[in-house]
Amino acid sequence: MAEPILSASGVTKCFGPVEVLHGVDFAVHAGEVHALVGENGAGKSTLMRILAGYHQPTSGTICVDGRPAVFAGSGPAEALGIVLIHQEFNLAEHLTVEENVFLGRELRRGLFLDKRTMQDRCRAVLAELECPIDPRLRVRDLAVSERQMVEISKAVSRDVRVLIMDEPTAVLTGAETAVLFRLIRRLRDQGVGIVYISHKLDEVKAISDRVTVLRDGHFIASRPTADLSQDDIALLMVGRPISDLFAAKAPGPTLRWCWRCGG
Repeated sequence: MAEPILSASGVTKCFGPVEVLHGVDFAVHAGEVHALVGENGAGKSTLMRILAGYHQPTSGTICVDGRPAVFAGSGPAEALGIVLIHQEFNLAEHLTVEENVFLGRELRRGLFLDKRTMQDRCRAVLAELECPIDPRLRVRDLAVSERQMVEISKAVSRDVRVLIMDEPTAVLTGAETAVLFRLIRRLRDQGVGIVYISHKLDEVKAISDRVTVLRDGHFIASRPTADLSQDDIALLMVGRPISDLFAAKAPGPTLRWCWRCGG
């Protein structure tokens, strides 16, 4: 198999005395949708923040195209095409949609901002998401699902090589999710590596090529999605059969209907 675009090897992360990642391995290849799953607190978001430059690993190695890389923040990672769509919105609500999409990388014509070109490019990206938002609207005036679409547009408008999505459908409707999945498949076909974090296992099965499971900060398994059922994935996430999570219910009292009293 070709060298992964982005990989983590033996990554640990400590916050003070607490170690939350314990020697985790992860890799995403070009043209792959790689799902990362685990229960709350498994370390998924922490690992992705390390890969995107928001956190520094305590130990271990991050590689881009097989070469060790150290990111002093998200800027250097984004310069290499590694973009994280946060679960919490990372938008400036007082700015317009277009201003948010191009924030920090504004287009200029001489000394002035090239507003028309930025608006046209913003409309084109939003059109890919089948989202007819006016780029001139302020983010504070948008619905929650529209803000998520702006976050996604902001990410895909860059020269992205690895797109990391953390619970991207949490606030989307079924129709909006279908649009997002079409975009993900187009990006995959263009050679972009997609990391897809979700607790929705039906989505994981529908969109991903490979699944990696974390549990309590430990790497558990990485397998082709086609080889796993939803129950298999859940078992890897929790470490025991789903049926064991629920105590057997004691049989309730036998109810008999009395024709004399009607009860």
